[in-house]
Amino acid sequence: MTPELNVKPKTYDFYLMLLTSAVLVVIGLICLYGIGYYTYTNETAPQWTQTQMYGDYINSMNQLIYPFVVLLLVALGLCIPKRIVPRQSLLAAGTGILAATFLIALITNIGTSLAFLLAVSIVVQAAVMVLTMLGQGALTYEREGYFVQTGSSMLHLGTVIFVFDFVSMRTSELHLGVFWVATILITVGTVLSFYPGEAGNIVRFLRPGSKSP
Repeated sequence: MTPELNVKPKTYDFYLMLLTSAVLVVIGLICLYGIGYYTYTNETAPQWTQTQMYGDYINSMNQLIYPFVVLLLVALGLCIPKRIVPRQSLLAAGTGILAATFLIALITNIGTSLAFLLAVSIVVQAAVMVLTMLGQGALTYEREGYFVQTGSSMLHLGTVIFVFDFVSMRTSELHLGVFWVATILITVGTVLSFYPGEAGNIVRFLRPGSKSP
């Protein structure tokens, strides 16, 4: 059964969804460009990562992706936490976080400010996911159903972690581990969001004491 998304055109949530989708597409294209450039340069100049050329590459990629990461986190920030706090309070808090992000960028660098913004977003998204899974908090969603809501929260958290991994963890030994955490969250979240009925049937089947039809 195909789930229905009850988001009316020309509403706050409709435009928020369009903005998020568009920004994700742009970020994906930037990631593909970065991977392609890295692969090509690594083949033509194997030692380039030990030169200033690699530092310039990192800085240029950060500058290229910075505005879109900020837009994505603003969109996700307005989408998910509105389930916990009133919209006006959320806008005020978001403005403060963005101001702190830009201040950090001026004092340090773009990479550090991005890491800060992403870390704050991960904490918020993780809190929403836990509250959703526990069924606690005054959470509101566009669609009803435990698995749909859990999948939505996992999908958002996985997306933010994926961007964090690409932006801040590329040279870390934890890079692959963080990447797989994001991949698992996105995959499971997508399955739960689009196939909540099937997920519910599997859980009921695996539950102790359940009877086969």
